[in-house]
This record gives sequence, C-alpha cells and structure tokens, in this order.
Amino acid sequence: MILVSDASSLSSLALIDYLWLLESIYGTVIISEVAASDLATAKNARVQAVLSSGWVHVQAPTELAIAEVMQPGKQLDLGETHAIALALQLKADELLMNERRSRQVAQELELSVIGIFGVIILAKKRALIPSVRRLMDTLVEQAGFRISHRLYQKILRFADEI
Repeated sequence: MILVSDASSLSSLALIDYLWLLESIYGTVIISEVAASDLATAKNARVQAVLSSGWVHVQAPTELAIAEVMQPGKQLDLGETHAIALALQLKADELLMNERRSRQVAQELELSVIGIFGVIILAKKRALIPSVRRLMDTLVEQAGFRISHRLYQKILRFADEI
C-alpha cells in the first residue's frame, strides 16, 4: 500500500510519539523533498528524527505531476502541491493531509485522502490503540492540533466512544 504524506501530519504524530502508527498501518510512507526539508529544519528533535526512521522515504514529484496540481486559484503551499503531485505520480493508495483546501484539490484530482483522525480511527479498529479520544486530546494538547467541537464529536460518534 502506497501512502504519501505531507510534513504536518508526520510532525504532529511525532510530537506525541505516535508516529509508529503509520508504520504499523502502512509499512512505508513516502514524502516529497519539500516535506523532508520541513522535517529536517523543525525545531523539535522528535520531528527531525522522522527522517531517520527507515520507513519514511523521500521522492521528488515530476514537473508534469506538479503542473497537474497547480490549478489557477487553488493557492496551495509548496509542500501541499508536492504531496498531491507525488500521490498522483505514484498512484498512491492514500494521501495523508489535513488542510481542508488541499484535501479538496486532491479529491478533485480523484485521490483517496485520509486525515490524521482517519488514521487514528483505523488504528483503533486494528486494536493498535485503545481510545480515539485520548489520542485526539493529546494531539490538541501537545501538538497544538486544532479541531472544531463539531468534528471532535462526530469522530467520537464514528469511533463508538460516545
């Protein structure tokens, strides 16, 4: 299974010491050079260590794939553009990213997109973690992850924790 990720999802999971979930679920994660640069220059050593995990691989998207993503008016940042382009190029099974605008562009390009909370729900279904709530709370408290109250409740219902 091919999972392409942006840097922010990896950073958030690394900050709370749950990066291992991605290896357990997907085996290998592929990131762009832009994401690798973001991780390498992060202020937190746990985030920098993502690159030495052995199962996170760096690959550059082709110019053709990048051009396909760069749609007028979409205003994606470079990291998001490269992640989507790489997912297109590799025909990835899933693209891990959380930013709404990026997810919409990826879905318009017919990519299967999963967010960090989707990964957490998968982890619970596979009995890798006991509680979705606990991990969401940890992401908010320790990684500064933002989630609306409505989405938080929706995820808890979906995970059968309400």
